[in-house]
Amino acid sequence: MIFFLLLALSVSSGVCDVLYKEAGKEVILQCGAPPNSDIEWRLNNIRLISITGKSGLRRKGSGHSVDKVNLYGDTLKIPRLEPRDSGVYSCAQSGKQYTLHVVSVFVKPGPVLIQSSDVELHCNIEGDPNTEVEWLRPPNDQVHDAKHQKINLKSVTSSDEGKWTCKVEDLKLSVTLTVVANHQINNVEVSERDDIELPCFLPRPVSQSVLGGKWKADHLPTVPFPTLKNTADEGLHWDGVNSSVVKYNIERISTIFNVTLKKVQSIFAGKFVCEVEFEHGGKLTAVTNLTVKSWTDRNDGKTGKNSKPGLAGEIFRKSMFGVELWIWIAVGAFSVVLVPLIIGIVCMQQKNKQKKRRVRKLRSMRQPLTAKDYCQCNRSDREVVLCQRERPLPAPRQQRNLRTAGLNHAYEHA
Repeated sequence: MIFFLLLALSVSSGVCDVLYKEAGKEVILQCGAPPNSDIEWRLNNIRLISITGKSGLRRKGSGHSVDKVNLYGDTLKIPRLEPRDSGVYSCAQSGKQYTLHVVSVFVKPGPVLIQSSDVELHCNIEGDPNTEVEWLRPPNDQVHDAKHQKINLKSVTSSDEGKWTCKVEDLKLSVTLTVVANHQINNVEVSERDDIELPCFLPRPVSQSVLGGKWKADHLPTVPFPTLKNTADEGLHWDGVNSSVVKYNIERISTIFNVTLKKVQSIFAGKFVCEVEFEHGGKLTAVTNLTVKSWTDRNDGKTGKNSKPGLAGEIFRKSMFGVELWIWIAVGAFSVVLVPLIIGIVCMQQKNKQKKRRVRKLRSMRQPLTAKDYCQCNRSDREVVLCQRERPLPAPRQQRNLRTAGLNHAYEHA
């Protein structure tokens, strides 16, 4: 009797608990109905889930939360809270009501920021945008003047870095800001004719997207430095063409914006500036002071780092038509050796040609070969008569017969 009296009193008085819960967590709501009774939970007066006490039959209603809620007896459990889970939850049997507000804290554009950029801190209370909150700022949780759910920080500095806390009733949610320095100073030394990489980078990825950037050197106005561009098709990349002086990465860029100077000359010594612009006002500036060590200083072990080069070194380092004097001297010395060699080769070729012409001329002046007097037509009649052999007189027939008979007789005995 006392339980039903209290239940009727709570329903008549319309008591409704207000809950503030962090997004991503879970919440448990109690109905308070008698055991084995029918239970029905509603969200904004729309049936969410119900159970029949005697049979244990469950029925799901409608809404985005029906697939993840669980009902254990009269207890409703809602895991993985989202802002859209906010609303009024009511148990029909007991009349118990809960007004749930899902709270989330976030930063726009993100928690990692370039120094001097702007940022927005949000403590979003879903379903109750007018409720004031309390902000606690770093380093020692000092109370911030602003009470709104959204506060704007202009030109953040290292003093803004740290944990920012939003306090709503007994709920505290925090977010940590990281501020990256926007100014770098580097001192680099390189020897003449060597390559050197000029540094310009972020120690970690930042939340802001890059809008553009460039390298520049006021003392080298003709050097073709590239520019940064960010397009939907190619992303963040250098726009330009690699030259004999400057080399850079042709692929996509994230946090490293270095470029390389090739075959450094003494006239390259000076200040190089890298500028990278981000959204929301952030800007990175990297200054590199380049010192070029002369060729004489590098090869002379007795010459100190800060010592002055000799007169010969100063003369050789002077430039003529944009090229150092020692290069012109080397070209001249090479020409002194090469020109006589070419002249000697040409003279040898001319002599060979003259020799060949002389040989052909001598061959053309020889008398043609004549037939020797081997034919009898050119001999005299006396030589012909002498050369003729006298024919012997024929033997008598009787001698020829005796000779033939002798031969036959010899043949038969054989």
